[in-house]
Amino acid sequence: MDSELSNEMIMEVISRTSLKTLDIMRCASKELNALTYESYLFNLYKKRNKIVSGFLIQYLKRGCLYIKEFAPSPESTSLELGFLPLNAQILATSKQGIMLFQNRDYVDFTFKDLYHVCKPATKQVLTLPNPEGNHTPRKFAIEVMSLKPLHYKIIRFCDHHAVKQWGKFYTTYRCDVFNSMAWEWRSLKHVKLADGVFLTNPQPITKSGSIYMLLTNNDVLKFDAYSETWKVFSSPIPCDDESDTSRPLVELVKYGGRLGLACKPSNPNGRWEIWVVTTGRMWEKIYVCKRNEGGRESLKALYDSDTSVMVDRDKLLFYRFKQEGSSKMISKVDLKDIPYQIFSFRSDLEPIDLS
Repeated sequence: MDSELSNEMIMEVISRTSLKTLDIMRCASKELNALTYESYLFNLYKKRNKIVSGFLIQYLKRGCLYIKEFAPSPESTSLELGFLPLNAQILATSKQGIMLFQNRDYVDFTFKDLYHVCKPATKQVLTLPNPEGNHTPRKFAIEVMSLKPLHYKIIRFCDHHAVKQWGKFYTTYRCDVFNSMAWEWRSLKHVKLADGVFLTNPQPITKSGSIYMLLTNNDVLKFDAYSETWKVFSSPIPCDDESDTSRPLVELVKYGGRLGLACKPSNPNGRWEIWVVTTGRMWEKIYVCKRNEGGRESLKALYDSDTSVMVDRDKLLFYRFKQEGSSKMISKVDLKDIPYQIFSFRSDLEPIDLS
């Protein structure tokens, strides 16, 4: 990054920009992108711009999902969720502060599951049309293509079936896409995976117009929201036929704006490793956490370039995992219960035209 400005002056400029400008600046150079993920700058940016940042927590109770809690990150303002319907279920979130949720309501003399887009920070809600057919949804993702005007796509994977083709069995998912510009749902060609391979429960990772999902064999499914095409590529963590207790823990994450993967070997002394995708879709191991976490702690996200987010039963823990000697816990959020799903969330407080 060729500049006569010092890093301190560049940080001062960045800390006063909008979220949209911040994301654009991250595309300017590798050095500038890395700088925007420094914990000091990110915390300064949040304080100066009143950015809401943290995690939406969803619980499972008596077979039903419900959401009523926001766990703020360090230096973040809070988020009030009381305006949401009591039976609201989060389906997906985007880094622009847009959330997709579902609730069941009585419409035209019958109960229906309705989809809504929402900006929780400004309490704006807009109901979407329902897709055709009666299919069981399995996974959702939302990718914002532009903010002015607001343009987004929602990807929904439904059902999974085993099909036989050319003597081989495959797992197939129905794929539906909602385009906010056309204001309609369309069905795409089914996504076809190897036999016995399924989508996992953790939330998708979105990056540069693409949506990434971890599969049960540790491969990664990439869906391009622009071309509406998909492909599968391998991860650095092989999957064998070992029992669930001896398999490594694997999570898709974002590290410094890049697609990453966090893995913890199953052995008692195993520590979390961080891998990132490099040019040519190769994987590079860039860090091994110094701290040997307790058996109950599970890494769920990388908040910035040196802060990990762990879940320990009913607690959300923020660690400086690059701390010399051992990791340092910088924040702890006591939750109401053991979370079933957590959704990364970041938003400004500016109203947006959802229509």
